[in-house]
Amino acid sequence: MAFSDVLPALRAASGEARAALAEAYAVRLADHDGDESLGQLLEVQSPEPVDISRHCETRRARNVLLANTLSDVHQVLQVAVPDFRGLKNCGQRTLVDILNALLVSLSENHFNESVEDPVSDVDATLCDLLEGWTASLSDRERLILRHRVLWRDRNLDDLGKELGVSRERVRQLEKRLLENFAEWRENSQVAERVADLYRQLRAETPMLTTIESVAQRIPELSEEIRTADCLLHSFLEVLIPDLDIKEPWLAIRPLPDLRDATFHAAIHGGIGEGDENALGRLRSKLDLDNRIWDAWLDYCGLREIGGVVVRKSASQPELAVAVLRAVGHPLSGEEIAERLDVVASRALRGRLQADDRIARVGPNSYGLPEWQLETYEGIREEIVQRIERGGGQAWLSAVVDELVEQFGVSPASVRAYAARREFARRDGWISLAGSGDDGLSRTSRRMPSPQETRRCFFHKRQWWFRVDVNKETLRGSGFTAPRGAMALFQVAEGTERSFAALAQEIRVSWVAPQPQIGSIRPLIMQLQAHVGDVLWLAPAGNGAIRARLVRAWSKSDSDEIALRAGVQRGLKGDELRSALAGALDVPGEASWDGLTMALRARGDLDLAELVEGYTLSDAYRELEPVPDLGDFFAALGGQ
Repeated sequence: MAFSDVLPALRAASGEARAALAEAYAVRLADHDGDESLGQLLEVQSPEPVDISRHCETRRARNVLLANTLSDVHQVLQVAVPDFRGLKNCGQRTLVDILNALLVSLSENHFNESVEDPVSDVDATLCDLLEGWTASLSDRERLILRHRVLWRDRNLDDLGKELGVSRERVRQLEKRLLENFAEWRENSQVAERVADLYRQLRAETPMLTTIESVAQRIPELSEEIRTADCLLHSFLEVLIPDLDIKEPWLAIRPLPDLRDATFHAAIHGGIGEGDENALGRLRSKLDLDNRIWDAWLDYCGLREIGGVVVRKSASQPELAVAVLRAVGHPLSGEEIAERLDVVASRALRGRLQADDRIARVGPNSYGLPEWQLETYEGIREEIVQRIERGGGQAWLSAVVDELVEQFGVSPASVRAYAARREFARRDGWISLAGSGDDGLSRTSRRMPSPQETRRCFFHKRQWWFRVDVNKETLRGSGFTAPRGAMALFQVAEGTERSFAALAQEIRVSWVAPQPQIGSIRPLIMQLQAHVGDVLWLAPAGNGAIRARLVRAWSKSDSDEIALRAGVQRGLKGDELRSALAGALDVPGEASWDGLTMALRARGDLDLAELVEGYTLSDAYRELEPVPDLGDFFAALGGQ
């Protein structure tokens, strides 16, 4: 509002609103830095002679006027605002008092005119109407308005301390303020302006947008309500409750509903529901540009990586599942790492192979269990399967060619496995040793032993199967299991069994191509397990399973090895190596390299990476003895 409009606005006001409005305009006027006189600013030419000092609230303001012969309105109007600041004892508060007295004096002759209401001006905008209402509030009420009603950034206790009143008193003042606002909001002119704004918002605003974007379409929203020290859009939520506003978002529909719809479309769309384009259709409906869409995904707890939208907190295997589901076919570990922008592809492969949500369909190829592809069990097991399919024998060259073509393994690796003593070779044919000289007797399908099975470890004279507690198991999801675990729990292919464990039931099934263990959520909830803990399961006879929970305590690589292998915590160096050998049921003198190879051979790649990292760590090198010079020369001499 221009200063030339100040006096007409005051003359149109009435009651307490008029006095508050005069004070607000005096504050604005006191900040003016121009060289114009007050008469030029207010466009006042020849007012009646009036002593304005009688309207000053403070003795200091009156003394400043009298000391400088400025008590008459004509004299004051000839002075510029910056000139007042140069007068002795005329600080900012005193200047506001003088200017307020001036405005009151100039409009005093109109105070008794009949004016129905400050909002009766037919040309008043919504900003003008809000300016008048907030000007009628006290400083304390305006503080509560900003921080409790508009911005909601302060609590009752905080404001109570600032205002020097109790928490309950602030609550009472807030309630009275809201009642005052509701009464003002019901005024016909205010209601009409608000309705106009709402219609404009519905016409100009999509289902979801940002306040910044809508303010660009409707400039009025960026206008300042000076007496409230905020912009018009800060009032939107209280003016139009049908809108859902949470900085920086503005929505026609409830924001939680839109957020839930986005999250569900991203995470669950296309998973058994045949709705793979749910997120794309939702984005098209919301009509958000790339920058705002990325911000919206972040608000929903999502992010886009490799062209796939996933949870921000998703683990690498979860991200890999999303990538595989998006491409619809198996990928190599390096391809998945590239899409996830992961540098350590070797460590990623270990995590993929250890995760039951991902099926290993080749030495370095990964898919999803629901695709029902043939899983890669290792070269040895693949050779055994082809011998069984051939009725007890197979043509070795054909086996080599098939495994090389299907899984991408090297011919030398296949022939090296075929040369083991457990296989018999004769005239180019290969069979299982002991199946007969002619190799034609049909063998039963060999089940991997627990010693050959990932996540199986030997403790207290029996084998145990490790289950890592993660978010999926806590939610109640089942998980795939290696075939060797079926041998441990004596579940034959095509069957399923239910076991009792601490008064809970665990279902172990092999009716699908890949063995499954059902939800263990009741069991881990009973044990009060958390993400990162380890649950150990072992058959106990009589249809029961022993269950033991080990709390995560990892502080170092050696601690992590102990947790994942189930050995005693606190062991280091040779003690840890010997304990790990016992858990794998191999000779206690086995070297670290031998243990690493054993872990890799049975699929425990994550643990193999840990062991290898530990043997290269500074903590391990500090434990290794340093050979003396005599040992060195003896080694050179071949002794």
